[in-house]
Amino acid sequence: MYRTIFDFGAVGIRSYGVMLAIAFWVGIEVSARIARRRGHDPIVMVDLGLVILLSSVVGSRLLYVVTHLGAFRGDPWGVLRVWEGGLTFYGGFIAAVVAGVLYLVLKKLPVGEMTDILAPQIALGIAIARIGCFLNGCCFGKESTLPWACVFPPDSLAGSVMDGAHIHPTQIYAVIANVAIAVALWRLLSKRPAPGSVFAGFLMLYGAWRFVIDFWRYYEEGMKIGIAGFDVTWNQIASVIAVVVGIGLLLWSGKHGGTRYGADSRA
Repeated sequence: MYRTIFDFGAVGIRSYGVMLAIAFWVGIEVSARIARRRGHDPIVMVDLGLVILLSSVVGSRLLYVVTHLGAFRGDPWGVLRVWEGGLTFYGGFIAAVVAGVLYLVLKKLPVGEMTDILAPQIALGIAIARIGCFLNGCCFGKESTLPWACVFPPDSLAGSVMDGAHIHPTQIYAVIANVAIAVALWRLLSKRPAPGSVFAGFLMLYGAWRFVIDFWRYYEEGMKIGIAGFDVTWNQIASVIAVVVGIGLLLWSGKHGGTRYGADSRA
């Protein structure tokens, strides 16, 4: 685990922040190239990517802070130190979707096609960012006896909370799963489905994956809620909603999505 890649005295380059930056850069670059091949101005995807970047960071940090208020009571400036970790995916995702759709509507761009172009890169970006989570020692799993279980150093969040126990490397699980989701979505995109179908596929695949993996991921008690005798996390509830919305969007796009994409079927 390498929380700090480079250390220049009082200033350190955090691995989490570096991987997060790489995730957004790769996502914007790949999306711009796909948009160009499909006859769209790639600059539009760059601008959209910047809108998504800013809104997702604000949204994900805001939700994390709201659900972890105790951690910031004695350190209010810590709210701004996003490079140290502490971002909630669904908070950032919701903020990014709202801001991104508003941008596309204002620019009079096809919302379904543009979100489809972005969908695989969202999954790829999550995979890259989870490498940063592993290096940072956050977003970790519960205790495990599996041969690939990890022990994190005591100066990390995982090490301090789990007290040197062997735990599930849920960050690595997420890397593998999200790369697989990205590949599946790229293949779907290449088949020129009805606009909105690929984004719907992301909602269903990621939501289903996130619901399952949360049974092996560590959460504070405040992030859990009892339903029908079972403890589930708020993220699992959000995952179920994502799957339902994805199914609804897929059905809607099949009936009202309009014409399929142009002749260039490359992703």
